[in-house]
Amino acid sequence: MPTLFGRDIARAQHVDLSGMMLRQMIPLVIVGFAFWAMRDTFSGIGTAEIGAAAATVSIYQWAAAALATGASFWAIGRNDAVLHGVLGTGIAPKTARTSGGVAIAIGQFTGFGVITGALARWRLVHDLTLWQSLRLSAAVSLSFLAGWAIITALAVLFMANTGTFSDRLAAAVLAAAAVLAVFSLWQPGVLGQLPSLRAMAAILGLVAVDTFCAGIAFWVLLPLGTDLSLLQLLPVFLLATGAGIIGGTPAGIGPFEITLITLMPHHPSETLLAAALAFRLVYFVMPATIATAYLIRGSLRHRADLCETALRRVRAPYLPVQDEQRLWQAPRAEHNLVRQMEFGWIEHKGFAFGIAAPSGQSLIMLADPLDRTPAPQRICALLKTCARAHHLNPVIYKCGARLAHAARASGWKVLPVAQETWLAPAKFDLQGSSYRQLRRMLRKASDAGLRIHNGARDLPLDDMQRVSDAWSRDRGGERGFSMGRFDRDYIQAQRVFLAMLNGRLVGFLTCHETAGEWTVDLMRQAGDAPPGTMHMLLHHAIRNGAAEGCPRLSLAALPIPGRAGHSVVERLRGLVADRCGGDGLGRFKRSFAPEVETLYLAAPGWISLGLGCWDVIRRIRRHQR
Repeated sequence: MPTLFGRDIARAQHVDLSGMMLRQMIPLVIVGFAFWAMRDTFSGIGTAEIGAAAATVSIYQWAAAALATGASFWAIGRNDAVLHGVLGTGIAPKTARTSGGVAIAIGQFTGFGVITGALARWRLVHDLTLWQSLRLSAAVSLSFLAGWAIITALAVLFMANTGTFSDRLAAAVLAAAAVLAVFSLWQPGVLGQLPSLRAMAAILGLVAVDTFCAGIAFWVLLPLGTDLSLLQLLPVFLLATGAGIIGGTPAGIGPFEITLITLMPHHPSETLLAAALAFRLVYFVMPATIATAYLIRGSLRHRADLCETALRRVRAPYLPVQDEQRLWQAPRAEHNLVRQMEFGWIEHKGFAFGIAAPSGQSLIMLADPLDRTPAPQRICALLKTCARAHHLNPVIYKCGARLAHAARASGWKVLPVAQETWLAPAKFDLQGSSYRQLRRMLRKASDAGLRIHNGARDLPLDDMQRVSDAWSRDRGGERGFSMGRFDRDYIQAQRVFLAMLNGRLVGFLTCHETAGEWTVDLMRQAGDAPPGTMHMLLHHAIRNGAAEGCPRLSLAALPIPGRAGHSVVERLRGLVADRCGGDGLGRFKRSFAPEVETLYLAAPGWISLGLGCWDVIRRIRRHQR
């Protein structure tokens, strides 16, 4: 006989449900104490008077309350879909809305909303794990409380006639919300990954619709003859709703009533409690009954759980066979950065067309598509669809001229930001004046006794770690995102070349590899490495590429420096150049006399382009101290 949730509970043994239940019991104890403290207030209220007041509610009031409840749950379902996008579950919006509405209806009726809501979502959505469901339920609760706090603060300031303390507290809440909005742009690591401004605005708008419609449902159910306007009621209703949610009791029973009666002492308690009783029937019992039918029916998988266009996370440097084949055929070896697990596959109907990573306000696609088959305009449209699902701005970073031209034709703004330096290993030689500096550096390294070896399967990982750590300390840490970081598993999926001096490792160089290209990634050397170490390592890599028939070896990109001027475009370009590379690296690469190809940053508008530029810089510099 299958259980109600129809899954093996052993999958969730790592989740501390008992601890969560214990924490949710604390508000119930507080509520019980509050009831005991106010026992004299409630002792004078008769159930007959409450029933008589409730009996005066007309059929039209019930119908209006039902319509307002429907509008409230419309917003509730869409708020769940927003959080699915923010957390990157990949669940289709329709499924997210339905499961979210059911979970909230069950959670608010039974109490212990985070736990019961998570179990309901886990029951309904086949592709959602219990851990994802718990994480999503916690995010929904926190986002609602944040939105509720802002909406309530606005209502207290502009609708309520309260004291100075309440106004100051409301102003403090709004100031805290403004600080969080700024932090969303800055994304300080101590706060984790905050939602984008677009997601915050969507959540706030939906919470406003939800709470306002719930307030209307309560207001229209007030017994006939009650002298209470909606504007008078709404601030009190919002505060009572928050008390009910924080209290964690089924349907908010107790905290809701205590707050309502305490804040409205000049209105008959029987009238308010009658409206509360009718409100619970419409707003809690009716949705919970419908939600129970969904739970009994079971999984919503027949509705196509997964989004057609979504970002699929990469969990390890070593990829499944299908993904390895996709990378091997990719036009740019730089796509191997997906192994750092900061990027994921952007997929449409299961077909990956690029790699991308969410960062701050942006969904940043790196380089050109994985396949040249899709039309470039189609790539822009699919990226925009995927970004919208995550409530982010679509941005393309370091794409070639073909995709940049298509983006401009689609109305996007395009900014040249980097120069790809590359050469053909088979045609490379050291003759000519262009290589004078390179020949001199190679002689210095050779005279010092430096020797270069190809990295074998058994790499000297401890020595490489030592060299990399010392290099990072001298430079304030490693960069990241579109620049590789040292990781033992990551580098074992690359071409590795080792620089040895008297039997000791003093430097190494790694390359990404595909069928059509090698790309230089990590370049690390010890502080006592002889001059020309990196030149000899790269020259050795070029010779190996020529011997193995590599048609193109990329030295990776250099930022385009901003020219003198005060235009926004030049400031953006200069900002990228200052943060993403140095003059020394440019001189090193130019000593190999490479070919140069311009790379671009593209986004739908100038604001998106500026935010994308900031998010790229912040992500690259994140790992530096």
